[in-house]
Amino acid sequence: MIGRYSAQFWAGSGAILWLATASHIAAADNKECATCPEMVTVPAGSFQMGKTVDRGYGEIDGPTHTVTIEQPFKVAKHEVTLGEFRAFTQETGYVSERKCNVYNESTSWFIDPERNWANPGFAQPENHPVVCVSWRDTQAYIAWLNRKTGRHYRLPSEAEWEYIATTANLGNGSVTHDVANIGKIECCGGKTEGADTWVQTAPIGSFPADKHGLHDIRGNVWEWQQDCYHADYNGAPANGDARNSCPTPGYHVVRGGSYGDAGEFLEERFRLRGPQDQGYFTVGFRLAE
Repeated sequence: MIGRYSAQFWAGSGAILWLATASHIAAADNKECATCPEMVTVPAGSFQMGKTVDRGYGEIDGPTHTVTIEQPFKVAKHEVTLGEFRAFTQETGYVSERKCNVYNESTSWFIDPERNWANPGFAQPENHPVVCVSWRDTQAYIAWLNRKTGRHYRLPSEAEWEYIATTANLGNGSVTHDVANIGKIECCGGKTEGADTWVQTAPIGSFPADKHGLHDIRGNVWEWQQDCYHADYNGAPANGDARNSCPTPGYHVVRGGSYGDAGEFLEERFRLRGPQDQGYFTVGFRLAE
């Protein structure tokens, strides 16, 4: 992904450990209303987040710091689907900016004005995760859903996401084609192998849930986080809250890897950045509360 799949992202990493302060077995799923996403309760706990690395453009993703999430929080069992996002646009008339970044064998990342969430460049049934949505699009969707349901949905913080991924025990630590929709080990692109029969996105819930009861935390599509992108964790909240002040205006964090990624891109600590007004054909989102 580096060089091609991450040309407009800025990659980083940080080692993580965890020490649960409560049982990490997920609470029962809940669906508060017909249009509410199915949620899973993630218990409180502490973990070590961040490790300074240098990938050739300066030190990033340190220092290591303890994050303590004091209260359980809820996360959607699945990524937001194409059908769910379509329902939002049909009801509101919302039109996203046609700024979907794509990649092919002869180019690096570029914005294709013909692509958008409804036409990412490959066929998607309604139960696939929506892609080509910008961070701004996620905020519009969340505002609509909160008005409609009376809930308080949001994007996860990157600390919450990393805590989940660290404690999930997905595939005993190895993210393979039998537990996730992932891509080629050598950069870049989709690959079918084992239980993974999809070159691009897979239907939500196609792979086993992790220990929390969540699907596709890693693989399928990268997921926008609430946080502004910071190159390091100096001054980061110790309680798992998102950082909403952007040192580089308009850049937010994405996590988790996609159908076109393998190796280090699927690690719990790996993070990238993207501009808030642009989407990518490998990036979607998931809700928290």
